[in-house]
Amino acid sequence: MSGIRGVIFDHDGTLVDSEPITLGVVAEMAVEAGAEVYPEDIDRFVGADLKVVFAEIERRSGRPLPDDHLEQFRARQTAAINNGLQPVEGAGELLSALDLPVAVASNAPVAKMQLCLSAAGLRQHFTDDQLVSAYDVGAWKPAPDVFLRAAETLGLAPHECAVVEDSRPGVEGAVAAGMQVYALDPRGRFDGITGATTIPNLAALLPIFG
Repeated sequence: MSGIRGVIFDHDGTLVDSEPITLGVVAEMAVEAGAEVYPEDIDRFVGADLKVVFAEIERRSGRPLPDDHLEQFRARQTAAINNGLQPVEGAGELLSALDLPVAVASNAPVAKMQLCLSAAGLRQHFTDDQLVSAYDVGAWKPAPDVFLRAAETLGLAPHECAVVEDSRPGVEGAVAAGMQVYALDPRGRFDGITGATTIPNLAALLPIFG
């Protein structure tokens, strides 16, 4: 890995510890809809497009979700975030130490990124222009589009960007974008993944990006 001139971060699970909140709300709604929830859904749903997640819930339950299910999800998620979202361990220290331009590339809407980063005390590290959403490019991870847009925002070529990701769709999308990918993997979920360097925590990036 060399020639890194900018760093693109995933959002959920990489900078903010929102995955348990998101998965908890999804599980609640799945049970309410009459769908089974399995342990392997953690890996299946983390980082996935919400449309795909809710389509799977509908398939399992055998009936459609309410028309306002996305609005219900966002309202529950926002309430839980405001009730005590924390940054991922080491995120604040890493962002404060970085002397490189940064961006966020997420499947989440920009409004959710703003909410979460503020709640976790990390908002000051990013301008609105540095928050790039799959909703703005019309393609969700594992498509590479959101990463490529983030690189454009930084004025960098894809190969000049490092990406920090914690989900399989995100890692696959960043690899497809031709970027230098670091997979945050404290639980050993990415064994055997190709095209990315696994790291146990964000602190491991300090000597790399420093």
